[in-house]
Amino acid sequence: MTGQRAGVRLLVVDDEEQILELLDLTLSLQGYEVYPAASGPAALERLERQAVDVIVMDVLMAPWDGFETVRRLAERHGAALPPVVFLSGLARPAVMPELGSGVVEAYLVKPFRPAQLVEKIEEVRRRTQR
Repeated sequence: MTGQRAGVRLLVVDDEEQILELLDLTLSLQGYEVYPAASGPAALERLERQAVDVIVMDVLMAPWDGFETVRRLAERHGAALPPVVFLSGLARPAVMPELGSGVVEAYLVKPFRPAQLVEKIEEVRRRTQR
């Protein structure tokens, strides 16, 4: 199963160091190449230097929340922005904030099992490969 994930690059963004390390380890064990970033600004920098296939983005962060970070990424990368899986301890907003045209996203509420995260990552990848 992990063979199909070999070479799939993930930008994983979370401002909590322990969560970021846990996501890095978990997703690496699932066969993904993981590029961690500890903040929205760090995510912008990382995406300038490293092409990725999917972004895994925490919602509640500082100085920018995940939605603001994705808006800023979308401004810079437009249609080339990889799909995004949002992670949050809060329920999905009834109305998602405007993220930019063409942003493909999914939302996963914490706590979740690693298999659920992998499922969301693969779901957004399939949606962008059509």
